[in-house]
Parts: sequence; C-alpha cells; structure tokens
Amino acid sequence: MISKDEAILLLRAEGCSEKVIKHCINVSRYAREIAQKASKDFELDLDLAEIGELLHDIGRSKTNGIHHGVVGADILRNRDVDEKIALICERHIGSGVDKKDAKTFGLPPRNYIPETIEEKIVCHADNFFINGEKITFEKVFERFKLELGEGHSSLQRLLSLQNYLKKYL
Repeated sequence: MISKDEAILLLRAEGCSEKVIKHCINVSRYAREIAQKASKDFELDLDLAEIGELLHDIGRSKTNGIHHGVVGADILRNRDVDEKIALICERHIGSGVDKKDAKTFGLPPRNYIPETIEEKIVCHADNFFINGEKITFEKVFERFKLELGEGHSSLQRLLSLQNYLKKYL
C-alpha cells in the first residue's frame, strides 16, 4: 500500500490541480473518520479507505467529466497501484453507475457500483464536499435530483448508501 505522502505526490505527478488535491485531502479525512467508526461493525482496511479517497479523483488530471473515475483507475493500474485502489477510483462516481446508465453516459459497459465497505465509504464521503465545503445530506440529495432528475436510479442508490452508512457519518 502506498503512503499518504506518496499518494499526494502521485496526484501532483499526474498534474492534478491544487484545488483537486485539497478536495482529495479533505474527503480522505472524512472517509478515515467514517471508516474508523464503521470499523466497530465491519472488518475493513482503514488505510485502503484513506488512500483510496486520496486518489479517487486522480483522473481529474485528464478530464473533469464522468469519465474521470475510469480514467483515474487506468492511471492507477498503469502505475501498478493496488487494484483495490483502482476499483475505488472507478466506482466512486455519484452513488455508483449501473451498466444501463454507463451506456447512457458513454462509459465502458459494466457496473461501476461500489461493492466493498471501503468503496462505499469513499463513494459516499466524496458526495459531501462541494467547492471545499462540507454540505448536508439534504443538499447532496437535492443536487442529485437537480442534476439527474427526480426519478433517476442514482437517487435510490444514494439513499441506500446514506442508510447503510448514516450511523457512521
């Protein structure tokens, strides 16, 4: 597993902006906090959650679109970073993207829904930060509705993540 310092150096080496790096650091702190609380009920890897969160947006060095998760996972795989971290990066978008929506968004056709507890923590923690500020779940939910539409499948996945992790948030 790479260290926090190595992860930050990797973000810089790939050309991530200082704004993206600051976001990743803020969200990694929150993910670590959630993971520490959740570790009472789940067997999980605290370092994996923290490093996964630090590197979740590495793809933003190349694109700010929805593809940044897939691009970031490819960057990490090409640099021989642990596959578990690459999967965190690939599956952290929104509340996860199912195969049907992946096709709609122009992503390679597969599911990008977080599966492990670490993936779920990283995915959900990321949703709480906008422009460097931590927001409430109500604001997260409203943003999803505004961006995706009232009946989008991501809303149900977002609610499921919230219910799954709420006692640790």
